[in-house]
Amino acid sequence: MKKNNAHKIQNISSPKGMRDLMNEEYYRLQGFFEKAQEVAVYYGFKPIETPMLENEEIFTTTIGEGTDIVDKEMYTLKTKGGDHLALRPEHTAPLVRAYIEHGMQTLPQPVMLYQCGPVFRHDKPQRGRYRQFWQFDLDSLGNDKSIMDALVIKTGMTILEESGAENLSVDINSIGDKECRNGYLRELSSYYRKNISQLPAVDRERLKINPLRILDSKEEKTKELNVNAPDSVSFLCPACKKHFKEVLEYLEEMGIQYNINKNLVRGLSYYARTVFEVIEQKGGEDGTPLTLAGGGRYDYLARHIGSKKDVPAVGISIGVDRIVASKTA
Repeated sequence: MKKNNAHKIQNISSPKGMRDLMNEEYYRLQGFFEKAQEVAVYYGFKPIETPMLENEEIFTTTIGEGTDIVDKEMYTLKTKGGDHLALRPEHTAPLVRAYIEHGMQTLPQPVMLYQCGPVFRHDKPQRGRYRQFWQFDLDSLGNDKSIMDALVIKTGMTILEESGAENLSVDINSIGDKECRNGYLRELSSYYRKNISQLPAVDRERLKINPLRILDSKEEKTKELNVNAPDSVSFLCPACKKHFKEVLEYLEEMGIQYNINKNLVRGLSYYARTVFEVIEQKGGEDGTPLTLAGGGRYDYLARHIGSKKDVPAVGISIGVDRIVASKTA
Protein backbone atom coordinates (compact mmCIF):
# COMPACT_ATOMS: atom_id res chain seq x y z
CA MET A 1 0.00 0.00 0.00
CA LYS A 2 1.13 3.53 -0.78
CA LYS A 3 1.75 5.78 2.15
CA ASN A 4 -0.38 8.87 2.20
CA ASN A 5 2.11 11.76 2.31
CA ALA A 6 -0.54 14.46 2.53
CA HIS A 7 -0.13 16.46 5.72
CA LYS A 8 -2.50 18.93 7.21
CA ILE A 9 -1.79 22.65 6.91
CA GLN A 10 -1.01 23.86 10.40
CA ASN A 11 -2.02 27.46 9.97
CA ILE A 12 -5.24 28.14 8.11
CA SER A 13 -5.08 31.93 8.05
CA SER A 14 -4.07 34.61 5.57
CA PRO A 15 -0.45 35.85 5.83
CA LYS A 16 0.25 38.36 8.59
CA GLY A 17 -0.81 41.88 7.62
CA MET A 18 -2.97 40.66 4.71
CA ARG A 19 -6.67 39.95 4.63
CA ASP A 20 -9.59 38.62 2.64
CA LEU A 21 -11.90 41.30 1.28
CA MET A 22 -15.54 40.35 1.57
CA ASN A 23 -19.05 41.52 2.42
CA GLU A 24 -19.39 45.19 3.40
CA GLU A 25 -15.66 45.92 3.25
CA TYR A 26 -15.50 44.69 -0.34
CA TYR A 27 -18.42 46.90 -1.38
CA ARG A 28 -17.01 49.94 0.44
CA LEU A 29 -13.68 49.60 -1.36
CA GLN A 30 -15.43 49.07 -4.67
CA GLY A 31 -17.64 52.09 -4.00
CA PHE A 32 -14.59 54.23 -3.25
CA PHE A 33 -12.86 53.24 -6.50
CA GLU A 34 -15.95 53.96 -8.58
CA LYS A 35 -16.35 57.42 -7.04
CA ALA A 36 -12.62 58.17 -7.31
CA GLN A 37 -12.53 57.14 -10.99
CA GLU A 38 -15.50 59.36 -11.75
CA VAL A 39 -13.79 62.40 -10.21
CA ALA A 40 -10.46 61.57 -11.90
CA VAL A 41 -12.08 61.30 -15.33
CA TYR A 42 -13.95 64.58 -14.75
CA TYR A 43 -10.63 66.37 -14.15
CA GLY A 44 -9.08 64.83 -17.29
CA PHE A 45 -7.16 61.79 -15.98
CA LYS A 46 -7.09 58.51 -17.94
CA PRO A 47 -6.71 54.96 -16.53
CA ILE A 48 -3.59 52.81 -16.43
CA GLU A 49 -2.78 49.60 -14.60
CA THR A 50 0.82 48.47 -14.08
CA PRO A 51 1.94 44.95 -13.05
CA MET A 52 2.14 44.04 -9.37
CA LEU A 53 5.66 42.70 -9.99
CA GLU A 54 8.42 44.91 -11.40
CA ASN A 55 12.17 44.52 -11.82
CA GLU A 56 13.63 45.18 -8.38
CA GLU A 57 15.98 47.93 -9.59
CA ILE A 58 12.98 50.06 -10.65
CA PHE A 59 12.54 50.69 -6.91
CA THR A 60 16.08 50.42 -5.52
CA THR A 61 17.43 53.08 -7.92
CA THR A 62 14.48 55.46 -7.57
CA ILE A 63 13.09 55.30 -4.02
CA GLY A 64 16.61 55.49 -2.64
CA GLU A 65 18.83 54.00 0.03
CA GLY A 66 18.24 55.15 3.57
CA THR A 67 14.48 54.89 3.09
CA ASP A 68 12.59 52.29 5.12
CA ILE A 69 10.87 50.95 1.99
CA VAL A 70 14.10 49.87 0.28
CA ASP A 71 16.04 49.00 3.44
CA LYS A 72 13.37 46.96 5.24
CA GLU A 73 9.95 46.77 3.63
CA MET A 74 10.22 45.47 0.07
CA TYR A 75 9.09 41.95 -0.84
CA THR A 76 11.64 40.64 -3.34
CA LEU A 77 12.06 37.35 -5.17
CA LYS A 78 14.36 35.70 -7.67
CA THR A 79 12.62 33.91 -10.53
CA LYS A 80 13.65 30.52 -11.91
CA GLY A 81 15.14 32.42 -14.85
CA GLY A 82 17.31 34.48 -12.48
CA ASP A 83 15.39 37.77 -12.66
CA HIS A 84 15.22 39.86 -9.49
CA LEU A 85 11.65 41.10 -9.06
CA ALA A 86 9.82 43.02 -6.34
CA LEU A 87 6.16 43.29 -5.41
CA ARG A 88 5.46 46.98 -5.99
CA PRO A 89 5.72 48.99 -2.74
CA GLU A 90 4.25 52.06 -4.50
CA HIS A 91 2.79 53.06 -7.88
CA THR A 92 4.91 56.00 -9.07
CA ALA A 93 8.11 54.32 -10.28
CA PRO A 94 6.14 51.67 -12.30
CA LEU A 95 4.04 54.48 -13.83
CA VAL A 96 7.13 56.37 -15.00
CA ARG A 97 8.59 53.12 -16.36
CA ALA A 98 5.37 52.65 -18.39
CA TYR A 99 5.48 56.29 -19.58
CA ILE A 100 9.02 55.79 -20.94
CA GLU A 101 8.49 52.24 -22.28
CA HIS A 102 5.40 53.20 -24.28
CA GLY A 103 6.87 56.44 -25.67
CA MET A 104 4.27 58.61 -23.95
CA GLN A 105 6.64 61.60 -24.16
CA THR A 106 5.61 61.88 -27.84
CA LEU A 107 1.96 62.47 -26.85
CA PRO A 108 0.56 65.95 -26.12
CA GLN A 109 1.78 66.86 -22.63
CA PRO A 110 0.86 66.68 -19.82
CA VAL A 111 -0.14 63.01 -19.80
CA MET A 112 -2.59 62.68 -16.89
CA LEU A 113 -3.18 59.18 -15.51
CA TYR A 114 -4.91 57.51 -12.59
CA GLN A 115 -4.43 54.00 -11.23
CA CYS A 116 -5.69 51.97 -8.33
CA GLY A 117 -4.70 48.66 -6.86
CA PRO A 118 -2.80 46.83 -4.14
CA VAL A 119 0.75 47.67 -3.06
CA PHE A 120 2.95 45.64 -0.69
CA ARG A 121 5.24 46.63 2.18
CA HIS A 122 6.64 44.43 4.93
CA ASP A 123 5.61 46.99 7.53
CA LYS A 124 4.46 46.57 11.12
CA PRO A 125 0.74 45.71 10.81
CA GLN A 126 -1.51 47.84 13.04
CA ARG A 127 -5.06 49.13 13.00
CA GLY A 128 -5.88 50.32 9.47
CA ARG A 129 -2.37 49.45 8.26
CA TYR A 130 -1.68 46.32 6.24
CA ARG A 131 1.18 44.70 4.35
CA GLN A 132 -1.05 44.46 1.29
CA PHE A 133 -2.97 47.71 1.05
CA TRP A 134 -4.77 49.69 -1.62
CA GLN A 135 -3.77 53.02 -3.11
CA PHE A 136 -5.42 55.33 -5.61
CA ASP A 137 -2.91 57.50 -7.49
CA LEU A 138 -3.28 60.54 -9.73
CA ASP A 139 -0.29 61.75 -11.76
CA SER A 140 0.45 64.46 -14.31
CA LEU A 141 3.61 63.93 -16.38
CA GLY A 142 5.35 66.23 -18.85
CA ASN A 143 4.51 69.68 -17.48
CA ASP A 144 6.48 71.67 -14.89
CA LYS A 145 3.90 74.41 -14.32
CA SER A 146 2.70 75.12 -10.78
CA ILE A 147 -0.96 74.82 -11.86
CA MET A 148 -0.40 71.05 -12.27
CA ASP A 149 0.66 70.72 -8.60
CA ALA A 150 -2.51 72.54 -7.56
CA LEU A 151 -4.72 70.51 -9.94
CA VAL A 152 -3.44 67.19 -8.59
CA ILE A 153 -4.03 68.37 -4.99
CA LYS A 154 -7.52 69.66 -5.87
CA THR A 155 -8.52 66.39 -7.61
CA GLY A 156 -7.24 64.28 -4.70
CA MET A 157 -9.08 66.42 -2.16
CA THR A 158 -12.31 66.28 -4.17
CA ILE A 159 -12.10 62.46 -4.16
CA LEU A 160 -11.60 62.46 -0.38
CA GLU A 161 -14.48 64.88 0.20
CA GLU A 162 -16.78 62.82 -2.05
CA SER A 163 -15.82 59.81 0.09
CA GLY A 164 -16.98 61.53 3.26
CA ALA A 165 -13.75 63.10 4.59
CA GLU A 166 -14.29 66.42 6.39
CA ASN A 167 -12.18 69.36 7.61
CA LEU A 168 -9.35 68.65 5.20
CA SER A 169 -6.21 70.75 4.99
CA VAL A 170 -2.89 70.43 3.21
CA ASP A 171 0.51 70.35 4.88
CA ILE A 172 2.91 71.60 2.20
CA ASN A 173 6.58 72.38 1.74
CA SER A 174 9.12 72.90 -1.04
CA ILE A 175 12.41 71.02 -0.88
CA GLY A 176 13.85 72.84 -3.90
CA ASP A 177 15.47 71.43 -7.03
CA LYS A 178 19.00 70.21 -7.72
CA GLU A 179 20.15 73.81 -8.21
CA CYS A 180 19.34 74.95 -4.67
CA ARG A 181 18.93 71.79 -2.60
CA ASN A 182 22.65 71.16 -2.08
CA GLY A 183 23.07 74.36 -0.06
CA TYR A 184 20.18 73.30 2.14
CA LEU A 185 21.52 69.74 2.56
CA ARG A 186 24.93 71.11 3.62
CA GLU A 187 23.30 73.32 6.25
CA LEU A 188 21.04 70.49 7.45
CA SER A 189 23.93 68.00 7.72
CA SER A 190 25.99 70.49 9.65
CA TYR A 191 23.09 71.10 12.08
CA TYR A 192 22.72 67.35 12.77
CA ARG A 193 26.48 66.84 13.11
CA LYS A 194 26.58 69.57 15.77
CA ASN A 195 23.82 67.72 17.66
CA ILE A 196 24.96 64.18 16.87
CA SER A 197 25.04 63.16 20.54
CA GLN A 198 21.24 63.58 20.62
CA LEU A 199 20.62 61.54 17.45
CA PRO A 200 19.47 57.90 17.87
CA ALA A 201 21.53 55.28 15.99
CA VAL A 202 18.97 54.92 13.17
CA ASP A 203 19.20 58.65 12.37
CA ARG A 204 23.01 58.70 12.60
CA GLU A 205 22.94 56.13 9.78
CA ARG A 206 20.57 58.32 7.80
CA LEU A 207 22.92 61.26 8.24
CA LYS A 208 25.57 59.33 6.28
CA ILE A 209 23.24 58.26 3.47
CA ASN A 210 20.38 60.74 3.21
CA PRO A 211 20.07 63.57 5.79
CA LEU A 212 16.64 64.64 4.47
CA ARG A 213 15.24 61.37 5.87
CA ILE A 214 15.99 62.56 9.42
CA LEU A 215 13.24 65.18 9.12
CA ASP A 216 10.88 62.26 8.56
CA SER A 217 12.06 60.41 11.69
CA LYS A 218 9.60 58.78 14.08
CA GLU A 219 12.13 58.93 16.99
CA GLU A 220 10.97 61.24 19.79
CA LYS A 221 14.46 62.67 20.43
CA THR A 222 14.89 63.47 16.75
CA LYS A 223 11.44 65.09 16.54
CA GLU A 224 12.53 67.51 19.31
CA LEU A 225 15.75 68.24 17.42
CA ASN A 226 13.85 68.83 14.17
CA VAL A 227 11.92 71.76 15.68
CA ASN A 228 15.01 73.99 15.25
CA ALA A 229 16.37 72.38 12.08
CA PRO A 230 17.03 74.75 9.14
CA ASP A 231 14.05 74.97 6.77
CA SER A 232 14.29 74.29 3.04
CA VAL A 233 12.13 77.27 1.98
CA SER A 234 14.87 79.69 3.14
CA PHE A 235 17.29 78.08 0.66
CA LEU A 236 15.06 78.10 -2.45
CA CYS A 237 16.50 79.61 -5.64
CA PRO A 238 14.37 82.31 -7.35
CA ALA A 239 12.76 79.79 -9.79
CA CYS A 240 11.74 77.38 -6.98
CA LYS A 241 10.55 80.25 -4.79
CA LYS A 242 8.35 81.52 -7.63
CA HIS A 243 6.98 78.02 -8.31
CA PHE A 244 6.11 77.45 -4.63
CA LYS A 245 4.49 80.90 -4.29
CA GLU A 246 2.32 80.17 -7.35
CA VAL A 247 1.22 76.77 -5.99
CA LEU A 248 0.11 78.45 -2.73
CA GLU A 249 -1.73 81.20 -4.67
CA TYR A 250 -3.62 78.58 -6.71
CA LEU A 251 -4.59 76.74 -3.51
CA GLU A 252 -5.88 80.03 -2.05
CA GLU A 253 -7.92 80.71 -5.20
CA MET A 254 -9.42 77.19 -4.94
CA GLY A 255 -10.30 77.78 -1.28
CA ILE A 256 -7.98 75.00 -0.08
CA GLN A 257 -6.62 75.48 3.44
CA TYR A 258 -2.89 74.88 3.75
CA ASN A 259 -0.17 74.95 6.35
CA ILE A 260 3.54 75.32 5.46
CA ASN A 261 5.27 72.48 7.31
CA LYS A 262 9.05 72.98 7.18
CA ASN A 263 9.80 69.41 8.31
CA LEU A 264 7.71 67.78 5.60
CA VAL A 265 9.92 65.92 3.12
CA ARG A 266 7.88 62.77 2.30
CA GLY A 267 9.45 59.33 2.59
CA LEU A 268 10.94 58.80 -0.88
CA SER A 269 14.13 60.12 -2.46
CA TYR A 270 12.73 61.10 -5.85
CA TYR A 271 10.77 64.18 -4.75
CA ALA A 272 11.74 67.72 -5.83
CA ARG A 273 10.13 71.09 -5.19
CA THR A 274 6.54 70.67 -3.92
CA VAL A 275 5.78 67.98 -1.31
CA PHE A 276 2.45 67.73 0.51
CA GLU A 277 0.13 65.65 2.67
CA VAL A 278 -3.65 65.88 2.94
CA ILE A 279 -4.81 65.70 6.55
CA GLU A 280 -8.26 65.19 8.03
CA GLN A 281 -8.19 67.23 11.23
CA LYS A 282 -10.15 64.82 13.43
CA GLY A 283 -10.02 61.71 11.27
CA GLY A 284 -8.17 59.48 13.77
CA GLU A 285 -10.05 57.12 16.06
CA ASP A 286 -9.42 59.37 19.07
CA GLY A 287 -10.08 62.62 17.22
CA THR A 288 -6.42 63.08 16.24
CA PRO A 289 -5.37 64.32 12.77
CA LEU A 290 -5.19 61.54 10.15
CA THR A 291 -3.04 61.67 6.99
CA LEU A 292 -5.19 60.38 4.11
CA ALA A 293 -3.00 61.18 1.09
CA GLY A 294 0.41 62.48 0.15
CA GLY A 295 2.55 63.29 -2.83
CA GLY A 296 4.64 65.84 -4.61
CA ARG A 297 6.75 66.68 -7.61
CA TYR A 298 9.25 64.12 -8.95
CA ASP A 299 10.92 65.89 -11.87
CA TYR A 300 14.09 63.71 -11.81
CA LEU A 301 12.57 60.25 -11.48
CA ALA A 302 12.34 59.51 -15.23
CA ARG A 303 16.08 59.97 -15.76
CA HIS A 304 16.79 57.44 -12.96
CA ILE A 305 14.62 54.91 -14.79
CA GLY A 306 16.28 55.41 -18.17
CA SER A 307 14.83 58.49 -19.87
CA LYS A 308 17.42 60.55 -21.80
CA LYS A 309 16.00 63.73 -20.28
CA ASP A 310 14.09 64.80 -17.19
CA VAL A 311 10.28 64.53 -17.28
CA PRO A 312 8.61 67.05 -14.95
CA ALA A 313 5.84 65.29 -13.05
CA VAL A 314 3.62 65.58 -9.99
CA GLY A 315 1.33 63.07 -8.27
CA ILE A 316 -0.76 62.20 -5.25
CA SER A 317 -1.40 58.86 -3.60
CA ILE A 318 -4.50 58.19 -1.50
CA GLY A 319 -4.46 55.51 1.20
CA VAL A 320 -7.72 53.74 0.39
CA ASP A 321 -7.84 51.38 3.42
CA ARG A 322 -7.42 54.34 5.73
CA ILE A 323 -10.19 56.43 4.17
CA VAL A 324 -12.61 53.47 4.03
CA ALA A 325 -11.85 52.49 7.65
CA SER A 326 -12.13 56.06 8.97
CA LYS A 327 -15.56 56.48 7.36
CA THR A 328 -16.95 53.39 9.10
CA ALA A 329 -15.32 53.66 12.51
